Amino acid sequence: MNNQIIGVDINIPGIRVGIVDNNTKSLVPGTEVFEKINANESVENFLDVWTKVITQVHSLRQVPISQFGITIPGPFDYQNGISLMHNQKKFESLYNLNVKNLLAERLGISPENIRMDNPAPRLIKAEQMIGSGQGYNNILGFTLSYGLGSAFVLDGVASDANLWNKPFKDGIAEDYIGIDWLAQRYEEFTGHHVSGIAELTHLAATDDGIGQLVFNEYGENFVKFLLQILPQSKFDCLLIGGHSDAWDLFIDHVRDRLSDKDIKIPIVPARLGPVATVIGAADLWS
Repeated sequence: MNNQIIGVDINIPGIRVGIVDNNTKSLVPGTEVFEKINANESVENFLDVWTKVITQVHSLRQVPISQFGITIPGPFDYQNGISLMHNQKKFESLYNLNVKNLLAERLGISPENIRMDNPAPRLIKAEQMIGSGQGYNNILGFTLSYGLGSAFVLDGVASDANLWNKPFKDGIAEDYIGIDWLAQRYEEFTGHHVSGIAELTHLAATDDGIGQLVFNEYGENFVKFLLQILPQSKFDCLLIGGHSDAWDLFIDHVRDRLSDKDIKIPIVPARLGPVATVIGAADLWS
């Protein structure tokens, strides 16, 4: 039986596609392709690039593959394939369009051959299956690469936690825990605009403590948000992905402050890298 699935991760930097063996939950060697595309392109440009990369990967196998698992950020109606992203500084041209149908038409397949989900639950599910979340059945997960992704794995079933817009302080959680907060706060202190968490991590090692100060404040925000969730929960693991090399700059603060509140929960970093979301996307067909 052919149990190979094409996994697709569409996100802010571009599209990553690979063929996944859904029996072993592993990427078929030599089938991963990534291509950058700006998140503010036109519909036609999105479809052109996505179709090109997916078709390129599909052509790598002799056996036809008819099942596609695709992740794309929200807000999004994943069941029906309709983008609800509006005023999000990403994928604006897709607003109210049926992306599933448009992409299926380009690929020459039925929309029923496509299953879609948010990247966060797919990444966290992959980590639970073959990564740092193995052995845990109830996971609270966060992805920090772009904005604030969140997911629950409860009794082994992954779902989008949608915590990004949960009320927090004077706004919502993403205002204080999303990666943009780190960049904005660092710029307030130094006047220097940073492009992302990787650059900020590098600067924190050379800027006389300003970067570490920002990460400490970020960690405190994270703790205060977690204290709204963890005391009433049954999670046996907190899993965080998309942190680049910033893990050591904030996680000790988080652990120490949770310990002060007598909350004992393993906190583990995702370890599979970007391919996790592709593997998790393919698992939509399990």
